[in-house]
Amino acid sequence: MRASGTLKFFAAVVALLALLCIVFPRDGIAIGGVVLRFPTLHKVLVREKEKSIDQLLVKREERDLSGLRDSIAECRHIMFEGQTRFWLPDDDVSCFDRFFEKAEKAQKQGRIVRVLHYGDSQIEQDRISCRLRERLQMVFGGGGPGMLPLRQPIPTISFNQSTTGAIQGLSTYGDSTFSRSNGNYGPMLRCWRLTGGATMSLYASKGNHAAEKAGRFSSIKVLYNNRPGPLSVSMHNRKGAGDFSASSAKPGIGLLSWQMDTVTSSASLTLSGTADIYGILVDDGYGVAVDNISMRGVSGHQFKMVNFDQLAESYRLLDIGMIIMQFGGNSVPYLKNEKTIDNYCKHLGEQIDFVRRACPEAVILFVGPSDMSTKVGGQLATYPMLPTVVEKLREMANAHGAAYWSIYDAMGGHNSMITWVKNGYAGPDYIHFTHKGARIMGDYLSDALHNVYELYKIRQQITNQQFNELWNNLTTTDGNSL
Repeated sequence: MRASGTLKFFAAVVALLALLCIVFPRDGIAIGGVVLRFPTLHKVLVREKEKSIDQLLVKREERDLSGLRDSIAECRHIMFEGQTRFWLPDDDVSCFDRFFEKAEKAQKQGRIVRVLHYGDSQIEQDRISCRLRERLQMVFGGGGPGMLPLRQPIPTISFNQSTTGAIQGLSTYGDSTFSRSNGNYGPMLRCWRLTGGATMSLYASKGNHAAEKAGRFSSIKVLYNNRPGPLSVSMHNRKGAGDFSASSAKPGIGLLSWQMDTVTSSASLTLSGTADIYGILVDDGYGVAVDNISMRGVSGHQFKMVNFDQLAESYRLLDIGMIIMQFGGNSVPYLKNEKTIDNYCKHLGEQIDFVRRACPEAVILFVGPSDMSTKVGGQLATYPMLPTVVEKLREMANAHGAAYWSIYDAMGGHNSMITWVKNGYAGPDYIHFTHKGARIMGDYLSDALHNVYELYKIRQQITNQQFNELWNNLTTTDGNSL
């Protein structure tokens, strides 16, 4: 074939493909169980420019806050306008006050104020939580890995543990190896039923991602629900912290506690009796503890499966300052329209109300899902309904009195996951962060909380009237009322 003929052939093919781009239905053509799709002419000719990772990552800069007005203005900007901003119920800047008040007084009062970080597989292995714990303990004191299950199904980057003996898993979620138990699950939404004797060994991780403070502890508490018989627990440490033992025959929920004379990084527990073990609290000193409670595959609808009275009593004993509920990602692929999204959010709102009734003193923060990618028209892109899910979750959380923080927005919004994956901050499933990406997200959340804390400290130094005058003057001068 001559060159001119070849050129005419390719021109005809291109023209035919262009015609198909124009006339092919946007929703595709269904043939049996398969839907055939063809890209639009605009998609072929105009490629969406991919943002660089430098454009998406939030730059952490030192702030020169020389004056009170400048300090308030900067805090307000980050709190309400920045990429890592909060959405607060009624824009109430005092939303986190109760937590900050407790956290500031914890060391002087000899208390451990707990932050319960519930979430799906995005926080597995103590990811995100570990960085939040490290940053909060730098400010308010405290140490140790926090509350651990008697048996850890998913190894964490902070602490290692192994358990053997006569125990049965009870859970509101998970595979068939766990049983359902008429509400007797405790604050981790799963527990381990002791039916004889068991031994638990725990020791600090030496991995690259482990935080130093999380690997040291000087106190252990066992949160339990005694069933028919007495519970006996002994603790042994090989590094000089001593041996301790305690028992309880009193039915119901209680704590067995040991305070050691020295800090250690390993210990073993021997348990005997018949009880539901709700959690092992492993802490150091007084201050703040952050408990990672990851639940693979969950939607966030499991809280109401727990016996209310037992949950409320457990929360009371644990001295909770804040409860973080991080959900939504597992439901995104199945939410196809606004009706299904509204129904999902309605049920999540009921879960928040349930948790608030069980722990009325705690601040509740809802953390929405990350960007997630799927094939859209043959190309990787954000799940079509994800932006709507994020918006509806925000409205739902605020309507039920919870603050809202958006991972989707913090990582850069639409199609940001593609860039995060290319730069090693998220995995090839285009859903989960890598350890490096999770650390960044933990820093983002910590920075956002610290910014609110900075504003809290400013507000403690002046009267409400003075603050309101400065605040209102800012909104008036900037022309951007909240």
